[in-house]
Amino acid sequence: MKFNNYRHHVGNSLGNIAFGYTKRTGGTSPYPSEAFNMALYIDDDVKNIHHHQDVLASHIGFPPESWVAPIQQHGSTVKEVHAEDGGSNIRRRTDMLTGVDALYTYDADTLLTMNYADCVPVYAFSETDGFIGLAHAGWRGTASEITRKLIGSYRGDPADLNIVIGVAINGSCYEVDENVINALGMTSVPDDAITRTAEGFKLDLKKVNGHQARLAGVLNERIHLTPLGTEDTSTFFSYRTEQGNTGRALAFIGRKNNDQKEL
Repeated sequence: MKFNNYRHHVGNSLGNIAFGYTKRTGGTSPYPSEAFNMALYIDDDVKNIHHHQDVLASHIGFPPESWVAPIQQHGSTVKEVHAEDGGSNIRRRTDMLTGVDALYTYDADTLLTMNYADCVPVYAFSETDGFIGLAHAGWRGTASEITRKLIGSYRGDPADLNIVIGVAINGSCYEVDENVINALGMTSVPDDAITRTAEGFKLDLKKVNGHQARLAGVLNERIHLTPLGTEDTSTFFSYRTEQGNTGRALAFIGRKNNDQKEL
């Protein structure tokens, strides 16, 4: 399974399930120039974000009023949402879903969304009962095992789930100090996810979250890691590479009642 390239996002669809991650190019935001910023909480005119939302909606077939977004805080809280939550924190931010970094739903025509600029988007879906989920896994969320917690919220057999570890900074470009490694010590980390360097450690959060999914009961052949990385700043936003002076992407996943519109 791989992400296919489109003008404003990379994405894929499987039956009536669609998921993707927006690119940085082709937008109207000046932060940086001509950026496709999708976050309401940075220094940008809200009209730009609304325009980008409408452009993406026209491509993926989910209107913004069906989208749901939490107020992320790099934690590990998982929350179930429903179709009636559509529109939450999309046109404007509210106090709804504050401190939530993973969402799931069984409702069709509901798009789960979150903002990213290096952290790992973890997509989860079942082809048998309509479950879809999305997690925001930075190192703090990973240390709190947010991927395992999202999978644990599934009411079915984890062996029926598909997990996609999406666009995020790759381990070869993500150097951390011993404090981060110690925080991850409470979790099970595969040996090949950490490499010692002269300055600290290279950390592959994609591999760590994939490993968490495996430990939670997802079959190895149903866990997919994309090689695409946010260190490619010609295509994606990177908070680390750009020292915070950049926009934010939107990861999304949804299930249509009818045949999914071609992305």
